[in-house]
Amino acid sequence: MADYHIVTVDSSNVEEFGFFCVKNKKHPGYVAKRAWLEKRFQEGMRIKLIRTTDGKPAGFLEYIPGEYTWRVVNAQGYFVIHCLWVASKKFPHKGMTSALLKDCLKDAESSGKLGVAVVTSDGSWMADKRVFVKHGFEQVDETKPHFQLLIIRLKKGPLPAFPKNWDERLRQYRGLQLVYTSQCPYIGKAVEELPPVAKKYGARLNLVELKNAKDARKNMPSPYGMINLVYNGQLLADHPISATRFKNILERELKLKTKKGR
Repeated sequence: MADYHIVTVDSSNVEEFGFFCVKNKKHPGYVAKRAWLEKRFQEGMRIKLIRTTDGKPAGFLEYIPGEYTWRVVNAQGYFVIHCLWVASKKFPHKGMTSALLKDCLKDAESSGKLGVAVVTSDGSWMADKRVFVKHGFEQVDETKPHFQLLIIRLKKGPLPAFPKNWDERLRQYRGLQLVYTSQCPYIGKAVEELPPVAKKYGARLNLVELKNAKDARKNMPSPYGMINLVYNGQLLADHPISATRFKNILERELKLKTKKGR
């Protein structure tokens, strides 16, 4: 008998079960993500939550039809995985990742999808591609500086791909810009904490929220598609960063110093 089971989280039970990564309902990221989810459930988003037999959340998988994905990929007809997170060190139960991915593939097959796609990274904040290769995914595309696109194909159809116009996307952002969405709840903290840091350095951080998936896929300058820090067409960060990391970027990359009295 398994030491866990899978709960499908939707609009009817999200208040009860949450979405795993942030549990504090007063956290700015939780508030933003909770509001964001209401529309995403209507677009076919699925959240699969692993719960142990004693009711503790141990991991989750979030995915959505490719037509509505917030990852910067062309993947019509596929499910696209946004996040996979299993607390395997805290809950050393066997097969949790496999169970989540099998549930996703079963859903894709019953929904008539071409397959399941996922963006992976050699850097921070995204799953290593080896996790998915181990479960039968194969790489179909890659792009700078460290992203890969993997799929499991269920039937014939066009292969997903990354766009090719990253430099063109970057050129549209002038000054210091934080381009973000509310897909990841950790972004809310960055949006709240980074502008005061910029002010101390005499800089103005312009916040640009992309509020729908189509705009994110069209305008985000990196495949992660959730948050990008850009300065005059240069990508400074492609994942959520702390106030300390932002401070280091301002000092090392932009050569800024704090203003006296601030």
